Amino acid sequence: MNNIDSIDKIKEALVFSCINGSPQSFIPFLLSKNVKTDYPNKTLFYISLKSTIECAKESTVGQLSLKIEQPSWQKDTEVKYFKFYDNYHKYSRLSIKVKEYNKEIFFDIMPF
Repeated sequence: MNNIDSIDKIKEALVFSCINGSPQSFIPFLLSKNVKTDYPNKTLFYISLKSTIECAKESTVGQLSLKIEQPSWQKDTEVKYFKFYDNYHKYSRLSIKVKEYNKEIFFDIMPF
């Protein structure tokens, strides 16, 4: 498995791109065969990710930080939510659903 296909490296790249407002840095990792999404293709996922990161960047006060959450209502214990908060707002600026299974990682962007 090469470095771009490593699940841990893929997650690190996602976090880096969200916190630093640089979705383009995630492209090589998104193209990994180990990344899956509900979007019809990875290009559409990237367009949505880029738009969401740009909107979060505009509404963020200060630096974003990551909190990995697993809500009690989520029945699938393998699903976690990567939520990015700033120091000002009560609610996350960006939220991504993440599920790891069979050496693959699944992403979905949450609307809020």
